[in-house]
Amino acid sequence: MLYLGGNLISDIPPELAHLPYLTYLVLCDNRIQSVPPQLARLHSLRSLSLHNNLLTYLPREILSLVHLEELSLRGNPLVVRFVKEMIYDPPSLLELAGRTVKSRNIPYCPYDMPYNLVRYLDLASKCPNPKCAGVYFDSCVRQIKFIDFCGKYRLPLMHYLCSPECTSPCSSNPQSDAESEEENSVPADRLQRVLLG
Repeated sequence: MLYLGGNLISDIPPELAHLPYLTYLVLCDNRIQSVPPQLARLHSLRSLSLHNNLLTYLPREILSLVHLEELSLRGNPLVVRFVKEMIYDPPSLLELAGRTVKSRNIPYCPYDMPYNLVRYLDLASKCPNPKCAGVYFDSCVRQIKFIDFCGKYRLPLMHYLCSPECTSPCSSNPQSDAESEEENSVPADRLQRVLLG
């Protein structure tokens, strides 16, 4: 168990992910604005206390915490209001070329190309929009999407899209029918308790 509550912490150090046997993590009563995705490597984590912070979203990677039974989020802005943030930088020529290669499955030989270019192509991320077959590298749209964790509460998670066209005009509606496959794959009994109030 690691208790770091009430310490005016503004950032969670990603190095916490190097504690594979950590089961209880208490980060309540701080000034935390975001949860690093690296915490998804805490596979033994059963309880995560984040109440009374400044969280407006959670990273999608939190779905990987398969043993998580309790998630305390009360007293955070994400509980009382929906935050949507669009950040998009136009893709570079390198990114546009990389997207074309990956989306059209153009074969490339690693032995005939510079290592850094091969590595770049291997870092492509698939757009989570089920109606889009696109990929992105560095240039993407950051957006909040509600995910149903346990059949009762819908929590805003951060996800990344390949372009602004992939956003739905009704995506700010928690009951939107434009839901990803990932949402529907979360079992209803996944969390025993989600503490929002």
